Amino acid sequence: MKRAFQIIGIILLLGIVYLSIAGRNMQTVSTEIDIQASPEKVWSILTDIDKWHKWSPTINASSGDAAVGSTVTITMMSKEAGKDGPKYNPTFLRLDEPNTFHWRAHMMAGFIFTNDKIIELEKTDTGTKLTHKETFKGLMAAMMKGQMDKGVPPMLNMMNEALKELAEQ
Repeated sequence: MKRAFQIIGIILLLGIVYLSIAGRNMQTVSTEIDIQASPEKVWSILTDIDKWHKWSPTINASSGDAAVGSTVTITMMSKEAGKDGPKYNPTFLRLDEPNTFHWRAHMMAGFIFTNDKIIELEKTDTGTKLTHKETFKGLMAAMMKGQMDKGVPPMLNMMNEALKELAEQ
């Protein structure tokens, strides 16, 4: 019996070591969309955090100020209609008007799960090219890679499409 517990302990330790190493590698999901509106108009919509929940189908509640060092509150949608999903509090790391929007959220603790949202706006002949990225790292990111690869792009694309629709009005 003692030997079985030792083997289980070694397997658990190896699993934690593997997740620690894998979790250091950043995973990135990236989407793009062309918007027929100026970067300044798109920027004004993006930085009005209090209104995100009014136009983004992926967010149930949003509040806070877009300012470097500021923390905002975001409540995601749930898979169940009418219910809230995860709530998190990202902090803005970078805002370069009207080009780069970057925040970071630590869910639980940084080494367990860190999520960055980076939105880049590039002026084009017809308006704006928006690149929307989410990066993930930490122990849970390594365990959830398959789910994120499958679930995150549709959510980013839904948000991108809603932003495009609003900006082009």
